[in-house]
Amino acid sequence: MTYVNAGHLPPILVRRGQASTLDTNGMVVGAFPFASYNESRLELQRGDLLVLYTDGITEPENEYGEDFGEQRLRELLVDNADRDGAEITAEVMDAVRRWTAFPDELQDDMTLLVLRKL
Repeated sequence: MTYVNAGHLPPILVRRGQASTLDTNGMVVGAFPFASYNESRLELQRGDLLVLYTDGITEPENEYGEDFGEQRLRELLVDNADRDGAEITAEVMDAVRRWTAFPDELQDDMTLLVLRKL
């Protein structure tokens, strides 16, 4: 897989029970006319889970002002990696809503793309 990350959070790769983040290799698209972007490459293996997400997943706060955070997301993905994409998506969305102090008033989009190498 060849990819460019232009300002989004680093995708998470879950492989054999371990979560790691992919390279971030560019600034936000369109922010500066001189911006340059580099490609990264990754050999996906059978069973790999690749998750792309927006900050609406990691930044919602609980009643104490603590973010849901990338570490919670990574743990949740590892714990549910054997499930199908729709189930993983539902579990993440539910976990973020449960975490949030005001689940009916989310302040940002919650976007999640779950891919698996077959």
